[in-house]
Amino acid sequence: MTVPSPVSTTTTPRTPLIVLSSFVLVALTLGWLIGLPLVLMSPEERSAAPLDLYYNLFMLTPAVAALAAYLLERRQPLNVLYGHRAEAAAQDHQVARDQQPEMQDEQPQERPARTLKPQSVTDALGITPLRPVRRLLSWSVLGLLLFFAFSLAALPLGGALGVYPFDPSMPLFVQDLSSRLGRDATEFIATGVLVEVGLIFTASVLGVFLHAGIEMGWRGYLFPRLALRWGPRAAVVVTGVISGIWYAPLLAAGFFYDQTPVFQALALMLGFSIIIGGVLAWLRMQSGSIWPAAFAQSMISAAAILHFWFAEAGQMVDLRQATLQGVSGWILPGLLLVGLMVFARRAFGEVTDR
Repeated sequence: MTVPSPVSTTTTPRTPLIVLSSFVLVALTLGWLIGLPLVLMSPEERSAAPLDLYYNLFMLTPAVAALAAYLLERRQPLNVLYGHRAEAAAQDHQVARDQQPEMQDEQPQERPARTLKPQSVTDALGITPLRPVRRLLSWSVLGLLLFFAFSLAALPLGGALGVYPFDPSMPLFVQDLSSRLGRDATEFIATGVLVEVGLIFTASVLGVFLHAGIEMGWRGYLFPRLALRWGPRAAVVVTGVISGIWYAPLLAAGFFYDQTPVFQALALMLGFSIIIGGVLAWLRMQSGSIWPAAFAQSMISAAAILHFWFAEAGQMVDLRQATLQGVSGWILPGLLLVGLMVFARRAFGEVTDR
């Protein structure tokens, strides 16, 4: 006898739009309230302010908003949140009965809605599942390596396009290494690079919990619910636009794109959030949790030092055009994202097995 499987706690609920709107409202409100003092400060006051504290608090606001939305979500009837899965299970069972004549005389099963289980808070925010461990580790390592490669490849690509002063001899790195060693470091470049790359990966691992605050909100909570309602393509765009707008107060305070008019900086951040956020969403959905995306986010921050290493001495770097932060740096992640959306239909499919 075929019995419909219960809907597991990892199943994404069909969250009402009013609850999703509350998540967006809380995330934007909290983020802007934390960022507003920085906007109102003079440049002198801002240089003396504890910027790391403001930034770290800002990064946690999506997780707080996701928790608030989850508490509202738990007040909804289970058949509202998971009825779509119950109906699908009932349809599958009916097909099985139609295809197996021996099942025709069986008594109807209990309504699948009675087997529904509410999603746990850790599943709702993408913190779990953590198993299979091999899958989690594999996707986390991929997230680290992929975004290190993106950050590094953006530099010669920017050089080829004429928007980044790429110098493979790494003059600034050699100069810094020589000052630390107290002697000419030319013969120690290979060892120095290996050590510095190791430090980048170490910083990425140590910084993952801070970046997890972002991922719990945008990719842990919001993206799967939008993808369920409107499909992954729309979810990539909508999540990217909302998270890009969330950065507005930091952009107005001069973060990320210094000396750039705020609306131009916002347009750049929207492009970054859609393209890079789309690749992060792929890591989140394929792994089943936010951790690979959080490691990738942490790598983006840690690998930002690379553009200093490879810059030609005495030349300015325009972050609007170069590095992973600039337009030329979006080319490779953008090609990957387009390829996933066009050729890999299940790239953003939901992972529900533990």
